[in-house]
Amino acid sequence: MRDSLVWGALLGGAAGAVLGGSVLGAVIGIVIYAPLEAAMRARLGPADAPPLWQRILGSALAMSLFGALVGIVFSSVVVGILSGALLGLIGLRPLKVVLGVVVGAAVGLALRDAGAAWVAAAVTVVYRVIAAFAYRNRPLVRVMAQEVPAAELRYVVPFEARSKYVGADYVQQLAELRGGTFRRNPPDVGIVASLDALDGPDFDAGLVHPLIREFYEHTSRFKLTIIPEWRPWMKPAYELFKRFVAQPLGQAAIPSNIEEAQRGMVSTIDTITFEDEGEIDVRGWIRTFADSGDPIYVGIYTSFRHEGRGYVSVGFPIPSSNFTATLEPHNVDGDGLLLWSRSSLPFPGHYLSSVDSERDALTVLKLLAFHERIHVFVEDGALRTDHSFSLAGQRFLTLRYYIERL
Repeated sequence: MRDSLVWGALLGGAAGAVLGGSVLGAVIGIVIYAPLEAAMRARLGPADAPPLWQRILGSALAMSLFGALVGIVFSSVVVGILSGALLGLIGLRPLKVVLGVVVGAAVGLALRDAGAAWVAAAVTVVYRVIAAFAYRNRPLVRVMAQEVPAAELRYVVPFEARSKYVGADYVQQLAELRGGTFRRNPPDVGIVASLDALDGPDFDAGLVHPLIREFYEHTSRFKLTIIPEWRPWMKPAYELFKRFVAQPLGQAAIPSNIEEAQRGMVSTIDTITFEDEGEIDVRGWIRTFADSGDPIYVGIYTSFRHEGRGYVSVGFPIPSSNFTATLEPHNVDGDGLLLWSRSSLPFPGHYLSSVDSERDALTVLKLLAFHERIHVFVEDGALRTDHSFSLAGQRFLTLRYYIERL
């Protein structure tokens, strides 16, 4: 309630000031929107979404601030187009960007004599109403669980980062925190104990090429070379993400180009065992740049079975949270392996989890527009992997791995 009142007062006051052009407008905005925000929150559970009309109103007020700022330089028509384009980009679908630009141009022309703040707010209302109808059966996220014990959610990895930096020593720190035995890259260890654990109606581990099986079950025997292929429309956004988020976080700092990839990569499998001489309980695949030791990737690998099917889950710890990819295995091209997140089954997909380890409580969102495809194959006796990512059906990155025995 306190947060809702503070947020409502800030947003209502700022939007009221730019829309009304006076202190009185700010006061009216505070008096109307802060109680409205608090009353809405009082009726909702922690993971419930506000009603559509409330979300549209809140986004219109926020965009009025954007319009007022951009309107210092540009005309109302340009403000409308930029506002629509921004809303479309947030929607993560190319057609939404087109819709936003069209709506922005139309509303900007119709309200060209109004203030820039009013234009941006009006564009937001018109765009979001149209998008809500056109995409009513195609949501981007779905709430999967709210404050649920980790044992009930085997399709997500329940390990979070306890600090603002993940880094290459994450698995060692996790072992110290959980009281397990840590080993750095023990010989012959793999990211899965046995590929047979993934058997199911669509996958038979016995058909997979022996070199692929060896790689998954004895990953530490191999070295990897990576060639990234970014789509031009995503690369600038990723450069910003890498510089200001991934590198300070020590997680997901994928090479941006071939020159960076040529710095070389060191791959290790770190493990945790919670019982002496017992089976490995945690397998972390750590990749770092060979020349600096800076982390590229920190992933925790698990597998599980449900109703006769095996799945692979890879968790990427982030502060107080985890990003998990759960993939379904398939046989492909005779002796190849395909791991894919796109499936009609309930578990494959990508999940963002808020992790409260003290209370053993996870709140989980499924990201419906994000997909991942890993194709592992043997070509001319050499092991290769094409690892691609797509957003709203548009592939934006392919990582080509060349894998050799050490």
